[in-house]
Amino acid sequence: EQNGSSKCLPCKEDEYIEYPNDFPKCLGCRTCREDQVELSPCRAVSDTQCACRNGTFCSPDHPCEMCQKCRPRCPKDEVELAPCTPHSDRQCGPPTGTFSSNSYILIVTFTVVGVVALLVLFGILFKCHYCRSPGEHRVRGTPGVLTPAGGSAWVWAGGGLGTQDNIRNERFFRDQLLPRASGSVTPSTPGPEVHEHAPLLCRARPRRNLVPVQGKDPVTLLRRSFDIFARDVPCKDWKRYGRALDLLENDIALAEMNDRYSLEPFFQMLNTWQNRQGMNASVNTLLETLHQINLGGIAEDISSKLVQQGFFQYEVS
Repeated sequence: EQNGSSKCLPCKEDEYIEYPNDFPKCLGCRTCREDQVELSPCRAVSDTQCACRNGTFCSPDHPCEMCQKCRPRCPKDEVELAPCTPHSDRQCGPPTGTFSSNSYILIVTFTVVGVVALLVLFGILFKCHYCRSPGEHRVRGTPGVLTPAGGSAWVWAGGGLGTQDNIRNERFFRDQLLPRASGSVTPSTPGPEVHEHAPLLCRARPRRNLVPVQGKDPVTLLRRSFDIFARDVPCKDWKRYGRALDLLENDIALAEMNDRYSLEPFFQMLNTWQNRQGMNASVNTLLETLHQINLGGIAEDISSKLVQQGFFQYEVS
């Protein structure tokens, strides 16, 4: 100091002072930490400028004792609103658009799954339709009454499922008109003459047993007949038929492990039945069982086909 005035001297190396003051000496320069990078070196009029490394930050609102790691990514249901900077963490929030990418993916996924499910269902229905017995028809009529089935034949439209499911049961339920009651009723007023008729009756045709064609192996003929049974017995009645043949539930379940959209499960059931019956296995047992579960019309058709193909012949009484 000289004549009431002072003179400032420049700071030494690694020292600085930002503005003139009465300090007796300059301030020491700052040294950046290991988790920081140097933005600008120390000068005589400014301190060293440090900042957090990439991927880390230090909030300017608090003393920066240590840089903190930024969050690596946003949650699945949020989007990035602001990136990670040396002074702030990565900012995340809900999407601002109408649909997020995740919502779009969910919509597409559910649509594809729905279409695939419909195709699978259609395939199952298609295969089951062709797995039914060819020529199978239904009889529609009032339960418990006789309905015409073409020509002079009548079909009983009530009773068991087989009767309603198969028009061929008309072979077992034919009616015979009894002689009409003599006389007529004359109305008191002029009009058409009214006649009284006796009730209609049904008479079943007696069944005939089948015997193997002479000179051929009965076991082989029985196995060959399985193909006709498999094609004529409707798929929906296979389990019911197997139970009527005294097969166990495990036997039926094992048979279903084969391709359920083909005839293989039915063949498996009949093979199991034949192996269990041994020498007692007979085609007449198979036919009689169909009658017992109200599929007599199918049994008669199978009998006719077995005779036509030369496997069996009707037993002569």
